[in-house]
Amino acid sequence: MYKILIAAAAVLTIGCLNKTFSAAPPPLLFHASQPATEATRIAAMALASAGFNVAQSGATGTVLTANRTATHNGNQSYINCRYPNGSDAAANRATTLFITFKALPDTSGSAVTIDGRVTTSYPGYQGTAMAIAPNDTDCVSNGTIEQQLESALK
Repeated sequence: MYKILIAAAAVLTIGCLNKTFSAAPPPLLFHASQPATEATRIAAMALASAGFNVAQSGATGTVLTANRTATHNGNQSYINCRYPNGSDAAANRATTLFITFKALPDTSGSAVTIDGRVTTSYPGYQGTAMAIAPNDTDCVSNGTIEQQLESALK
């Protein structure tokens, strides 16, 4: 009897996982024709236009950290998640997409690095037996915002 219950639970769990979930893309590294300060300005404007909170840092001001927090499927166009839309987990999740942008002066422009990371939490489950700790593994960047920034600098 227990073997049947375990097998049924395994089938249901596997069936609830998103088949398109994959690992996060590696950081984007490329050469931009703009000087580092101009590339940073363009990236900051593009991130802010996409709804990210942007902070500038670094000795020369050419490092950006940006984040965008959304509940349910609000970051859907920028992330892939282990649990598919329409699942209870998706209905209860909050995601924060973090983007790190660095532009270093380079020959005839700048060397740019863009990296994304996602933290997922499930505030709808807090205080219940289904509580899931916030983590960086249930959702990952799908590379869309990173590619949009690269396109803006090409």
